[in-house]
Amino acid sequence: MTSTGTTRRLALLSLVLALALPAVLMACGGDEPDAGERAEPTRQGILDSIIGPTAADPGDAPTATSAPRPTATTATAAPQATATRAPLLTFERGSVETDREALFAFYKATNGPRWSDDDNWLSDAPLDEWDGVTTDHNGRVTELDLSDNELSGEIPPELGSLGNLEYANLWGNQLSGELPPELGSLGNLEYLHLTLNRLSGELPPELGSLGNLEYLDLSHNELSGEIPAVLGSLANLETLDLQRNQLSGEIPLELGSLANLESLNLQRNQLSGEIPAELGNLANLESLLLYENELSGEIPAELGSLANLERLILHENELSGEIPPELGNLANLQQLWLVDNKLSGEIPPELGSLANLERLGLAENQLSGCVPSSLQGQVGGTHLGGLPFCP
Repeated sequence: MTSTGTTRRLALLSLVLALALPAVLMACGGDEPDAGERAEPTRQGILDSIIGPTAADPGDAPTATSAPRPTATTATAAPQATATRAPLLTFERGSVETDREALFAFYKATNGPRWSDDDNWLSDAPLDEWDGVTTDHNGRVTELDLSDNELSGEIPPELGSLGNLEYANLWGNQLSGELPPELGSLGNLEYLHLTLNRLSGELPPELGSLGNLEYLDLSHNELSGEIPAVLGSLANLETLDLQRNQLSGEIPLELGSLANLESLNLQRNQLSGEIPAELGNLANLESLLLYENELSGEIPAELGSLANLERLILHENELSGEIPPELGNLANLQQLWLVDNKLSGEIPPELGSLANLERLGLAENQLSGCVPSSLQGQVGGTHLGGLPFCP
């Protein structure tokens, strides 16, 4: 009898707990819906946040969540770039959803409603169906190609949260303002093309953290200040094009560490000082364009070590001294343009060894002597400043 009573009391207690437990959990927040049950923002809602909500629906527009700007105390420094791929940087929220939020912010900051093409932007469609967006098999954004698309405004810092981005092509727009330092967080970025915009301000040194970067073109903008020496840590870089800006100061000697560099174009800036001898270490360099700056001093003899060099264009600077005979070692050189400098002395006969030379510019200097006769059938005499060919 006692055993039966105890059993009944235990059963009754279990029933009471079963009935009471859901209420207790509800009170403690245990019934919180998971992330998959939350409603996605609509295209109209995001458009309202960009151009303002209608009078009939004030306050209904969702607000975009901006990624916080890193500070000196919170930013994580990337490791020194090497020839191998740098490890991925980690983000507080790295997912398809945070990629979508970053693109929302980008659309808002660059006047998205006025783009030439914005098919599917801000819709519920997969991101790879948005115009100019490519994703990987996990749905993360890997490419953003919105070139010549009438973008305007400033590049938002949220773009730096696209952790899987490898390719960014935004040339030929009307983007303005400074480059956000958050771009330095794009650890997988290999290609950054921002030419023909209206970007201003200094180059953020954070770009030196892009260890996988192979192509960097910021030409035809209004960038100012000095070239950050830390760009010399971009070990995978093959093309660096900063032409037609307002950059000043000296060419960083650290650029001589870019072992994979094939093209260095710094023409038409306000660069001064000497050409670093360290550029002679760029064994893969094919094109060196430094013309129309304020460079001075002698042409480094070390440039004669650039066995793959095809174009050496140095005109309209303030270079002085003699033409180094070591330039005669440049067996692949096709263009040597030294017009309008302060060069003096005789033409080194070693230039006669340049069997592939097609263009030679020596005018508007203080040179003397004669041009090696072996070049007579190759380069003509138009830009030789009246110097004769040797007999």
